[in-house]
Amino acid sequence: MKGIFRMQSRSENRKKKQEKQRIILGIIILILAILITIITASIISKNTAKEVATKEPESLADEFVNSVNTQNIEEDVNEEIIENSVEENEVVENTVTEEKAKNTSGTKYRLEVNCKQNVVNVYEKDENGEYKNCVKVMLCSVGFATPTSGTYSLKKYGGWEWKGLQGDVYGQYATQIIGNILFHSVPYTEKYNNASLEYWEYDKLGTSASLGCIRLTVKNAKWIYDNCAAGTKVYFYKDSNPGPLGKPSERKISGDSEVNSWDPTDPASDNPWKEYDIAKRNDKENTESDKNNNIENKIENTEQNTKVPGNTENTETNTEITNNTESNKNNEIFQEKNNITNTENRNTENENYEVGSNIESDND
Repeated sequence: MKGIFRMQSRSENRKKKQEKQRIILGIIILILAILITIITASIISKNTAKEVATKEPESLADEFVNSVNTQNIEEDVNEEIIENSVEENEVVENTVTEEKAKNTSGTKYRLEVNCKQNVVNVYEKDENGEYKNCVKVMLCSVGFATPTSGTYSLKKYGGWEWKGLQGDVYGQYATQIIGNILFHSVPYTEKYNNASLEYWEYDKLGTSASLGCIRLTVKNAKWIYDNCAAGTKVYFYKDSNPGPLGKPSERKISGDSEVNSWDPTDPASDNPWKEYDIAKRNDKENTESDKNNNIENKIENTEQNTKVPGNTENTETNTEITNNTESNKNNEIFQEKNNITNTENRNTENENYEVGSNIESDND
């Protein structure tokens, strides 16, 4: 009996020992899990803090630009505007109706971008505060990231006569619409260098060719930059009708290799297009003048040849000679016919004579 009790006691002790081991192991696993969670959370927190601390000033500037009233900002806060990186939440369509927008803006002009026809129509406010009179139309190039609806307000910054764009290119006279969507000129390959225009892109004006911004000629981009105040409404839409003034055109410059690195509309004093156009116009006028002179000389020579006295006499003489020659030929033919007739008559007489002689001989 004692042996049986001992065996049962040992078995119970073994079970208790195993149960304690399981409890201890569970506690160890729980502690390890807690430690891992704490360490992971600490690492994530440090990384987040590091990212915030090392965030590029350019990105912070973008956020600042989009979160304040930029009407009072006069500094260049964004050196590299990315033309096509507009986030979807940045291009939220404005719920303000077109009619309300027309009546609430206090600025002189209202801009309407027709994304289908690639034109910008400029409306001037009338005495009733409405924008019904279209005073200007500009050829432009929009892109896949350009808003196609909604109304936005222009934001103005000083020092944006030249602005960095995506792809290591630059634009003249940039004006912000929303986020990274701007009005600006056709891109240049070098900043502050008016002679570095991407002329092949200039020839695409009137078609969708940008990454999201609204490209214009330098003249038109400068007009918006100079004349449209902060808060000017910009309305985006799509319509097959370009607008009240129709769709304008711009000259193609790719073939003018001597000057095509410049925008023809650039108001810079050293723009070579001015002298180039004058020289080309003079060449055209000279060519037309030479053609007219050649025509006049030919007419004059013809008239002089016609008026020479000797020529008239010679002509009359030649005519007489020709008539005499033809008359002589006719006389010869007539004479020959007469000779043939006379010969035939003589032959007939001879035959008649012979017949008569024969008759007389028979009578004899």
